[in-house]
Amino acid sequence: EQSACGKRGAVDMEQGSSPEMHRTRRQRRDSEGADGLVQMTAASAAGDGVEALSSEKTSAEENVETKSEDLQDLAFLGESRLRSCILLLHRLSSRFGSTLCGSDAFASSGLGLHLRRQLEDPLVVASGMLRRMPWVMALCKLPPVIPLAVRERCFTACALGTSRALASCASSSSTGEPPQVEESHAVVRAMGHAYGMHFSSRVSQQELRVPALVRETVDIDHRREGHEDRRSLLEWAEEVLTAHGARDTVLDVTWQGEAGHGAGPTRKFFEKVAALLESEEENDTCPVWRDVEAARREGLFPAALPDDNAERTRVLARLRLVGLFMGKALQQGQMPGLCLSKPLFKLILGLPVDFHDVKDLDKELHAGVARVVDWRQRKDRALADAALTDDARRAQLEGIDSDTCMLWNEGGEQVTCGNLDAYTAEVVGNCMSKLEVADQVAALREGISLVFPWPMLAMFQPAELQQKLWSDLEWDMAKLERIVRPGPMWPQDRDHIEWLRQELLGMDMRQRRAFVKFVTASVCMPLESNPIIVHPQVALRPETEDWDQKLPTCRTCANYLYLPPYSTASVLQQRLRLAMWEEHIAFD
Repeated sequence: EQSACGKRGAVDMEQGSSPEMHRTRRQRRDSEGADGLVQMTAASAAGDGVEALSSEKTSAEENVETKSEDLQDLAFLGESRLRSCILLLHRLSSRFGSTLCGSDAFASSGLGLHLRRQLEDPLVVASGMLRRMPWVMALCKLPPVIPLAVRERCFTACALGTSRALASCASSSSTGEPPQVEESHAVVRAMGHAYGMHFSSRVSQQELRVPALVRETVDIDHRREGHEDRRSLLEWAEEVLTAHGARDTVLDVTWQGEAGHGAGPTRKFFEKVAALLESEEENDTCPVWRDVEAARREGLFPAALPDDNAERTRVLARLRLVGLFMGKALQQGQMPGLCLSKPLFKLILGLPVDFHDVKDLDKELHAGVARVVDWRQRKDRALADAALTDDARRAQLEGIDSDTCMLWNEGGEQVTCGNLDAYTAEVVGNCMSKLEVADQVAALREGISLVFPWPMLAMFQPAELQQKLWSDLEWDMAKLERIVRPGPMWPQDRDHIEWLRQELLGMDMRQRRAFVKFVTASVCMPLESNPIIVHPQVALRPETEDWDQKLPTCRTCANYLYLPPYSTASVLQQRLRLAMWEEHIAFD
């Protein structure tokens, strides 16, 4: 662009234009380009989901207001209108995205494309320049504004080392662009032409060749039946993760006495360690979590530290191990099934928490305290309503007194409208005190930092981090089409894949978890990059086989499901459920 401007300037001077006139034209052109990018960014987000807010009645002052400290992070943009537009998208998404349209509904295709251009440049990735670009980290710290797929690639490039960043860059260049990215490019190009801005759509077709990631294998000989004199698996995990924490190599785990190797045994290692870290037996030995039973519904949250110094040190050491395990699982791309609560992730990221976060920690406690808050609000409305008569106001206050007659404050006094404000502040304060775990959060951050700097996690939202370690098996037919696919040898004339997807769609959460564990040996949803592949089951003499009596089999290391050619969908349902609950006779 500078070269072109220089040529245009030379032509202008030959035609009699002064350098000042050329400078004025260029400033006008840059200003128009900045205005066009503001409009394009807003239009891109509007096309993705801002129109869903048309029915919401929100004050413009609340949404458009920008704070000076927020603008400082985006000072590199130089155009206040652009900064305000980006912050507006961020706040709209934070408030409405999860309830109306999804986490990527307010993502800007234009800004995402600018980031992708940098991530597709091997020289920028290999030199580590991304970490030195202030605009990259500033934009990624506003997660809803940038699409999740782009932020994941940026996290790999900035946090997980050069070797993994180049491997990710090579894999993306070899596999090509997914359909949603091509669509995003088309939208951005169309908007650019509409506003007089032109974006190049050329993507280098040269194959990027990088060496394969170095792999290190650890053979674990842990305590088990017949080998009671061995060290426990948790001791092995602490030693292996501590020694391997700062390395960029790929960790492979094998189990002594077993022939398996590769992705399957490694995934088994992470899942077994996660199960131990959240087990009631380990928590009785080292009280790290506040309520393991409730954590199976809302997620794990640290308990209050014990008063004994030795016990306190042991709990903090265990939390450092949990942080190290989290960091290593994110680095290795493992989904171990470690269910941590959303408020804990908010505290790790340094985000503020309030009374509403108690709901994600303990729903019953939040519901009880919310009733007290509602009584206080009813009392305030009754006292502030000038249209009420004295008798009507007295009746409402007496109704509140009857609701609170079974409550007593810390001083032993019955709760009435006279002391309801103090009692509400007391119970809300007790709830918020359960979220005061600064030392525990510091220990978790210390463990994560042994793998990569923990502030890099600011690229993700708490719910996204939660799903990276633990997956809720929520799927629809579109999702099933991406994670349950026919293999290359599957006959095109068979309807069994459709029968299987319909059966999975009708399963409850317990059945879905059993199916995924049967096929993948994991409790989490398989990634779209590593889906469940359905192959036809074969036999030496297929013409004599009674296929309706056969059970499906699977190969968990490769996520393969071998499905017999059942005669009807009901037979498939019956045999599949039998195989799921009797998995020891049906997997390879």
